[in-house]
Amino acid sequence: MDKFKEKLTSLRADVDAANVRAEEAERDLATAKAEITAKEQEAVSLNNRIANLEAQLEKAETSGTEAKSKVRELDLKVEELERQVIKLTKENETIETKFENLTVDHNKIKTELEETLASLEGL
Repeated sequence: MDKFKEKLTSLRADVDAANVRAEEAERDLATAKAEITAKEQEAVSLNNRIANLEAQLEKAETSGTEAKSKVRELDLKVEELERQVIKLTKENETIETKFENLTVDHNKIKTELEETLASLEGL
Protein backbone atom coordinates (compact mmCIF):
# COMPACT_ATOMS: atom_id res chain seq x y z
CA MET A 1 0.00 0.00 0.00
CA ASP A 2 2.90 2.32 0.65
CA LYS A 3 4.06 1.83 -2.88
CA PHE A 4 0.60 2.69 -4.08
CA LYS A 5 0.59 5.92 -2.05
CA GLU A 6 4.04 6.77 -3.30
CA LYS A 7 2.96 6.12 -6.84
CA LEU A 8 -0.15 8.22 -6.30
CA THR A 9 1.90 11.04 -4.79
CA SER A 10 4.35 10.82 -7.67
CA LEU A 11 1.49 10.92 -10.18
CA ARG A 12 -0.03 13.93 -8.43
CA ALA A 13 3.34 15.70 -8.57
CA ASP A 14 3.58 14.86 -12.26
CA VAL A 15 0.04 16.17 -12.82
CA ASP A 16 0.84 19.36 -10.92
CA ALA A 17 4.01 19.85 -12.94
CA ALA A 18 2.09 19.15 -16.16
CA ASN A 19 -0.56 21.69 -15.12
CA VAL A 20 2.14 24.31 -14.46
CA ARG A 21 3.69 23.60 -17.86
CA ALA A 22 0.24 23.74 -19.51
CA GLU A 23 -0.47 27.12 -17.88
CA GLU A 24 2.92 28.41 -19.02
CA ALA A 25 2.23 27.10 -22.51
CA GLU A 26 -1.19 28.80 -22.52
CA ARG A 27 0.42 32.09 -21.43
CA ASP A 28 3.08 31.72 -24.10
CA LEU A 29 0.36 30.90 -26.66
CA ALA A 30 -1.66 33.96 -25.64
CA THR A 31 1.48 36.13 -25.89
CA ALA A 32 2.31 34.65 -29.30
CA LYS A 33 -1.26 35.24 -30.50
CA ALA A 34 -1.10 38.85 -29.31
CA GLU A 35 2.22 39.33 -31.10
CA ILE A 36 0.81 37.77 -34.27
CA THR A 37 -2.23 40.05 -34.10
CA ALA A 38 0.02 43.08 -33.59
CA LYS A 39 2.25 42.02 -36.50
CA GLU A 40 -0.80 41.43 -38.72
CA GLN A 41 -2.10 44.90 -37.87
CA GLU A 42 1.32 46.36 -38.58
CA ALA A 43 1.41 44.49 -41.91
CA VAL A 44 -2.04 45.84 -42.84
CA SER A 45 -0.94 49.33 -41.87
CA LEU A 46 2.24 49.01 -43.93
CA ASN A 47 0.30 47.63 -46.90
CA ASN A 48 -2.07 50.60 -46.69
CA ARG A 49 0.93 52.95 -46.54
CA ILE A 50 2.45 51.23 -49.57
CA ALA A 51 -0.84 51.57 -51.47
CA ASN A 52 -1.03 55.26 -50.56
CA LEU A 53 2.57 55.84 -51.62
CA GLU A 54 2.00 54.01 -54.90
CA ALA A 55 -1.08 56.15 -55.56
CA GLN A 56 0.91 59.30 -54.78
CA LEU A 57 3.71 58.14 -57.05
CA GLU A 58 1.29 57.45 -59.89
CA LYS A 59 -0.31 60.86 -59.39
CA ALA A 60 3.11 62.52 -59.35
CA GLU A 61 4.18 60.66 -62.49
CA THR A 62 0.95 61.70 -64.23
CA SER A 63 1.46 65.30 -63.12
CA GLY A 64 5.07 65.15 -64.28
CA THR A 65 4.03 63.80 -67.66
CA GLU A 66 1.38 66.49 -68.01
CA ALA A 67 3.88 69.15 -66.96
CA LYS A 68 6.42 67.90 -69.51
CA SER A 69 3.73 67.99 -72.18
CA LYS A 70 2.80 71.55 -71.25
CA VAL A 71 6.47 72.56 -71.27
CA ARG A 72 6.84 71.10 -74.78
CA GLU A 73 3.75 73.00 -75.92
CA LEU A 74 5.08 76.21 -74.40
CA ASP A 75 8.49 75.66 -76.00
CA LEU A 76 6.83 75.27 -79.39
CA LYS A 77 4.78 78.39 -78.79
CA VAL A 78 7.89 80.33 -77.76
CA GLU A 79 9.70 79.19 -80.90
CA GLU A 80 6.74 80.31 -83.04
CA LEU A 81 6.63 83.67 -81.28
CA GLU A 82 10.39 84.11 -81.74
CA ARG A 83 9.97 83.46 -85.47
CA GLN A 84 7.17 86.01 -85.58
CA VAL A 85 9.35 88.56 -83.76
CA ILE A 86 12.14 88.02 -86.28
CA LYS A 87 9.68 88.34 -89.17
CA LEU A 88 8.10 91.50 -87.75
CA THR A 89 11.53 92.99 -87.03
CA LYS A 90 12.53 92.46 -90.65
CA GLU A 91 9.21 93.92 -91.85
CA ASN A 92 9.73 96.90 -89.56
CA GLU A 93 13.24 97.47 -90.93
CA THR A 94 11.89 97.25 -94.48
CA ILE A 95 9.10 99.71 -93.73
CA GLU A 96 11.54 102.11 -92.03
CA THR A 97 13.83 101.94 -95.05
CA LYS A 98 10.88 102.62 -97.38
CA PHE A 99 9.79 105.48 -95.15
CA GLU A 100 13.26 107.02 -95.22
CA ASN A 101 13.39 106.65 -99.03
CA LEU A 102 9.91 108.16 -99.36
CA THR A 103 10.91 111.03 -97.08
CA VAL A 104 13.97 111.71 -99.21
CA ASP A 105 11.83 111.53 -102.39
CA HIS A 106 9.20 113.74 -100.78
CA ASN A 107 11.80 116.31 -99.84
CA LYS A 108 13.25 116.26 -103.38
CA ILE A 109 9.80 116.67 -104.92
CA LYS A 110 8.96 119.39 -102.41
CA THR A 111 12.16 121.21 -103.26
CA GLU A 112 11.49 120.83 -106.99
CA LEU A 113 7.93 122.07 -106.49
CA GLU A 114 9.14 125.07 -104.54
CA GLU A 115 11.73 125.81 -107.21
CA THR A 116 9.10 125.44 -109.94
CA LEU A 117 6.68 127.69 -108.08
CA ALA A 118 9.45 130.22 -107.49
CA SER A 119 10.34 130.22 -111.18
CA LEU A 120 6.66 130.55 -112.12
CA GLU A 121 6.31 133.51 -109.82
CA GLY A 122 9.29 135.04 -111.45
CA LEU A 123 7.54 134.97 -114.81
